[in-house]
Amino acid sequence: MHETHIIKPIIKGICEHAEQEGAKSVSKIHIKIGQLNGIKEESFKETFKVLAESTACQGAELELTFFPGTNIQVLSFDVE
Repeated sequence: MHETHIIKPIIKGICEHAEQEGAKSVSKIHIKIGQLNGIKEESFKETFKVLAESTACQGAELELTFFPGTNIQVLSFDVE
């Protein structure tokens, strides 16, 4: 689960923003991931699921877009 150090700050940032907006949960998250990071989609999703437990991101649908490069960016997320 080498994705842990990448996913933890993503969850933290999204949860903080959702809380500021008064949202109770996050329903969908779209993340853009550079292929040169060596991240595999299924591994990322499984790790995200485990780390998101007991947070506003728990159960959120993940939409991942891979591109040539190294950046990782949260493109959008939907709150309820």
